[in-house]
Amino acid sequence: MQSEIKQFNKLISQSKHILILLPENPKPDYFCAALAFAHFFDVKNIKTTIAFKDPYEQTSIMSFLSQPQTTEIIDSIAGTRDLILTFNTKYNKILGVKTEQTDDEFKIYVTPEKGMIDSRDFSFVPGKFPYDAIVTVGATDKEDMGKLYEEIPDIFYELPIINIDNKSANEQFGQVNIVDIVASSTSEIAGNIIENIDGQISNSGAQCLLAGIINETHSFQNQKTTPQSMTLASRLIDYGANQQVIIRNLYRNLPFSLLQLWGKALSNLTTSEYNEKIIISSITQKDIIQTKAAPHHVYEILDKMKENYPIGKIFILLYEIEEGSFVALVNTQQANIVIDKAVVSNIVQLPNNVHKLTLISKNKKDAVKEAQTMLLPYLRKIK
Repeated sequence: MQSEIKQFNKLISQSKHILILLPENPKPDYFCAALAFAHFFDVKNIKTTIAFKDPYEQTSIMSFLSQPQTTEIIDSIAGTRDLILTFNTKYNKILGVKTEQTDDEFKIYVTPEKGMIDSRDFSFVPGKFPYDAIVTVGATDKEDMGKLYEEIPDIFYELPIINIDNKSANEQFGQVNIVDIVASSTSEIAGNIIENIDGQISNSGAQCLLAGIINETHSFQNQKTTPQSMTLASRLIDYGANQQVIIRNLYRNLPFSLLQLWGKALSNLTTSEYNEKIIISSITQKDIIQTKAAPHHVYEILDKMKENYPIGKIFILLYEIEEGSFVALVNTQQANIVIDKAVVSNIVQLPNNVHKLTLISKNKKDAVKEAQTMLLPYLRKIK
């Protein structure tokens, strides 16, 4: 990994503006690593833009972390590239240019010094992107960026990419690939990179990294916790990270609406008839309305099921998206299973080992049974 870190350092040292891209619906860990890099780049007088789509606001839990003034956080990279019109004025000068915007058109009027402009004297080409390099955090491939990738796919082929991840499925799609599958989190990888280059980590960067590690390891209590992550966490505290502030913001200051919704989910919690390691709960529209919970809280409930029931292998949360219409959110990470669409129809794979099943049942009882029936080939594999 040392050679890859040297390549990372060489590439950023030649950059003035770096684009950090996160997968669609990113884990808070990815956002923390991105912010830590932003603080690191800020010290080196490098501007940073962090871009990602987060429709369920999963990163909002990290809003207490600081952001460098030189960093911009956006949800779209559309419009970041100009189209340049070039006129050869060697034989015919341009006296003036004016524009006009109508409902359906944008017109450019060019006034030549004499006669008419020869069509051979003008051309148009795409301008350069405002970024010198891309750093991706937590993406297994370019398509993980979702709508950002669809907006300007050319950017992924014209700029050098530094690919940072901790998943074995990573496709090594960057010019520089720093993929550590034994790391607890991308924040741990980011910490090792920054420390290797600078020998230390700033107070603000350390706070971001420790928050990412704590969130991803569930405060050092899950199987992702390693001696290396604990050792790095200790050094981050030495650099000035405040563990108590992080714990207070992540665990003690949870919105009351989320706690109420978690209470509703707990009251409906059960295990599957096929295996006690399959944990099931449900949330209705009535529960959402009564608790005034935000839509992204539903995904946090699925995470809480996984956090609080370590014996579980598959977690299923039935969610009534509107009256009489259910989906099943399924987390298979603990079972190390990826559900195949050829085996289970009406399924969409979301980030973070979550799958969404669209169900036809009109009531909760039937929806629970339907979800298990659809997943039966996988449920029977759990031991």
